[in-house]
Amino acid sequence: MKKVLSVILCAVIMMSCFVFATSAEELEVFENAAELMSFVLVSKEFTTPVRIVPAVLSENGEETEIYLVSLMGVKSNIAQVNSSANLFAAAFNMDNPYSDFVKDVIFENIPEGSSVVFAGHSMGGMIAQHLRADADLIENYEIVHTVTSGSPLILTGSAKTEGGLVRLCDKFDLIPLLSPATLFCFSKQIKTATREDGGYLFNPDGAHNLSYMRSDVWGSYDALGIKNGSASISFSSSLVSSFGDK
Repeated sequence: MKKVLSVILCAVIMMSCFVFATSAEELEVFENAAELMSFVLVSKEFTTPVRIVPAVLSENGEETEIYLVSLMGVKSNIAQVNSSANLFAAAFNMDNPYSDFVKDVIFENIPEGSSVVFAGHSMGGMIAQHLRADADLIENYEIVHTVTSGSPLILTGSAKTEGGLVRLCDKFDLIPLLSPATLFCFSKQIKTATREDGGYLFNPDGAHNLSYMRSDVWGSYDALGIKNGSASISFSSSLVSSFGDK
């Protein structure tokens, strides 16, 4: 009888360790901007431009339940909503298939009244800026923050915007200058950019696609893109949902 109980006890302990280890492996924690942008940019390995996950934002000792909405940049496949065909409309803060798609996905998959954090790279960051000024989203959600990398400032005009905005821009990334704001509001385009030198003087493609995933460049910025900030974002990787053309 004692042997049987011992076997059962060992089995329970082993199972508990397995469950704990599995849960630990599934937990993702972003403590800096490089880790956040690695999550956004790794989407390029796939063809789904939008990823959403329920998460916890920890900042200054307080925790807030949020939904992290990740938006990738341009994909060469013209059939996808994040194709280059939408760049012009995105730059001019106009509704377009990509922004419309993201908006529909949010309403269909995030409960109204929820808090939302946008994270976008390149055109994905332009779409995020557009959506933080969308009246329907502002009315139905709390847009806590938007952090972009390699994205130009877009002019939202007199439209109301919600939540903070941080634009991470490598010093040698030229893409953040490619919007009408550079022509009509150059000082704002420059002043709202948070810049670091990733060492890509003769490699603008690297500055645009590699710099933002480097902790040695952006590790001093927290998960909301704030230098020396305290914000982190954590979630279960098993809860990440992807949306878009495959």
